Amino acid sequence: MADSHPENTDSLSRMDPHAEFDPLFRLERNRTSTHNAISYAVAVPAITFLVAFVIAMISRTMGGPLCNAGVSTWICSRTFEVLFPAIPGAVALGGTLLGAWITYRVWAHYGRWRPWLAILWVLVPFTLLWMTSFGTMLIIGHR
Repeated sequence: MADSHPENTDSLSRMDPHAEFDPLFRLERNRTSTHNAISYAVAVPAITFLVAFVIAMISRTMGGPLCNAGVSTWICSRTFEVLFPAIPGAVALGGTLLGAWITYRVWAHYGRWRPWLAILWVLVPFTLLWMTSFGTMLIIGHR
């Protein structure tokens, strides 16, 4: 009787009630999910750095009072001191939240959700690192 409660079942006994009993199909679906999770974990930081690099290049090309005064060589105005941490930070945060949502959706559809949860252990520290290291530029600027 105690085994009939859902709290007593472990995660491995959570089987898809509509699953095909083709082990090759399930293996291929699980491999695809793992590959997608790893690709996603690489793509979010790469896109974040790409967006940051584009913003820094635009700032350097446009110039500004900070570069003219010799204070900075890449981020040349207060506008870009705000844009440089904010936009890539939003990309990193959005990527992390989307990764959490994908983890939930894969879990809800009886997929291999553990790799998706594992990438959150990469994306959350990356997002926090980006926000804390470049967030000071947003708050106080170059001083």
